[in-house]
Amino acid sequence: MNTKRNGILAIALIGFLSISSVVFAANARPNVLWIIAEDMSQDLGCYGNELVHTPNIDGLAREGMRFDRVFTTGPACSPSRTALATGVYQTTLGAYHMRYSDELLPVLPAPYKILPELMRKNGYYSGNIKKFGKTGTGKDDWLFQTSQKSWDTNSWDDLVDNQPFFAQINFSESHRAFARKSKYPIDTDKISIPPYYPDHPVSREDWAGYLEEVNVADEHVGDILAKLKEDGLAKNTIVIFLSDHGRPMIRAKNWLYDGGTLVPMVIHYPENVDTPSGFEIGSSNSNIISGVDLVAETLLMTGASIPDWMQGRSFLRSDSRSREYLYTAVDRIGDIDSRSRAVRTQRFKYIRNYKIPGSVNESTTQYRRASHPIYHLLNIMGEKGLLPPVQAKLLEPIASEELYDLENDPFEIVNLVGNPKFAAMRGRFERNLTDWIESSGDRGFEEDSDAIVEHFNAYGISTAKRQKDGIKKRRAAVEAYFE
Repeated sequence: MNTKRNGILAIALIGFLSISSVVFAANARPNVLWIIAEDMSQDLGCYGNELVHTPNIDGLAREGMRFDRVFTTGPACSPSRTALATGVYQTTLGAYHMRYSDELLPVLPAPYKILPELMRKNGYYSGNIKKFGKTGTGKDDWLFQTSQKSWDTNSWDDLVDNQPFFAQINFSESHRAFARKSKYPIDTDKISIPPYYPDHPVSREDWAGYLEEVNVADEHVGDILAKLKEDGLAKNTIVIFLSDHGRPMIRAKNWLYDGGTLVPMVIHYPENVDTPSGFEIGSSNSNIISGVDLVAETLLMTGASIPDWMQGRSFLRSDSRSREYLYTAVDRIGDIDSRSRAVRTQRFKYIRNYKIPGSVNESTTQYRRASHPIYHLLNIMGEKGLLPPVQAKLLEPIASEELYDLENDPFEIVNLVGNPKFAAMRGRFERNLTDWIESSGDRGFEEDSDAIVEHFNAYGISTAKRQKDGIKKRRAAVEAYFE
């Protein structure tokens, strides 16, 4: 009897160990969590900003790896997030205008797949967390329609029970409007204003509001890291912090200058997960990296392979090929009908503006005119003849071509097009960009349908009407400084 009982126990133990080993094997694959801030440039302590209070992101960088030249494919949320959803440029997908009406959203063409779908086929549960403490927006904002299933859940608790998982948590910070709710107020006297903006109390107050949003975003990161530990996930979850595009300022967001496309990115591997050969704790990476590359690298983190159709490439592996050239694009943004493309190397950037809707300041959406005080500051100071040449350029017609030496001119102020010393270089960049437009299948040069033109014209009229009072109030508030 005892022998039979022992045999049953042995069989049960073997079964338990078998089940346990399967569970362990499944959970041995790392979870991957993207933390996505909105409208944030590299204005963090780990990137050298001494005014902000960002200990959580700085700690993540110190114990992980900081990436210094990461660029989104577009300088606004929807185009950028469209590429982050697929690992393919939004221009290749034919999904590049912000904002289409729902019925005009293009269909995601074959053979492209969204990242949650690719992860699901690799055995991963997926989630876009809609509420996490004081944050979590559940934002996708993709510029396409698809019948593919996106996320499995928007609940954090479901992730805990379904591992391995790929998930993202989106912040509304540091998108406008600025709430000024940081525990660590920014001293406006210590702010360094880029030279293309007037150094004025209006600029400083606006900049302070943005930097305080950065502080609040860091608090959210701290909450997430604490929750990972509380739920026993910290040792098996790769955490990636990034922004969808650059800061929400005139000449930054919506533009192909570095202020609009250069973003922070920090990757942290936990102690229980093997790191790839290109990952070095506490170090930084200065290679130029595109947003589509993050999609490709994320697949590799989970043991999946990169599909042949994906335009992203790995950047942490022994066989990774660093980019010599990096490409960005912008098309219609709300009521502004624009089309620009840019190519850059480590040192130089070439921008080709195919549609020129006006000056930088003039090419500001109605929504932004109601929410950006610097827009009005530039106009008022321009009317009064108070702007120096560098700032006055924002009120002048945009050049059709721009070339910048980023090493000697990091603010992209001195346009080298027309300088005989750089004529050959300009030609090389122009040819390179033309080749990429063709090879990538850039559909942004297709003629817009009558329905799209009509939609965006109507959108411009309706937003102008809706924002009319807000624009007047914002202008009046700035004019008060000159009375």
